[in-house]
Amino acid sequence: RTGGASRRPARSNEGDRDDAMTWTLYDYIDGQGNNDFVAWSKDLQKPELAKLNRRLKALEDNGPALAPQMLAGPLTGYPHIWKLKINGKIALRPLLCKGPLNNEIEFTLLKGAFEVGYQWQPASAPGEAVNRRDIVLRDAKRRTPHVKVL
Repeated sequence: RTGGASRRPARSNEGDRDDAMTWTLYDYIDGQGNNDFVAWSKDLQKPELAKLNRRLKALEDNGPALAPQMLAGPLTGYPHIWKLKINGKIALRPLLCKGPLNNEIEFTLLKGAFEVGYQWQPASAPGEAVNRRDIVLRDAKRRTPHVKVL
């Protein structure tokens, strides 16, 4: 394997997985090779970016075993789409899916978003995430190993 997360025993109790290894994260890329999730992450303030990176590390280590206050889904009306919940001055709500190529060991980060007063910012974020998941299912080259923004 190249480009993915390192494989080592996870610290969580994941009885539904045989290998108990970390999960691999990927970022969706558009048709021109642009990584929208990296661009969204770079626009965050340092405290929010630090929280995002900590939550993504927890997702790698624990997968869907993250507590419900950290990972929620699938979202009502948006099959296969999950949201990471990161609270602070602003509510970060990155949208992602299990897989979609291997639902047992990977997540793909599809769209950076926020929640303001229980409304999505941008409003189109969940629908975009569904479309992006479908694109990755048709073309695995439309994602890349996750790029951590510092």
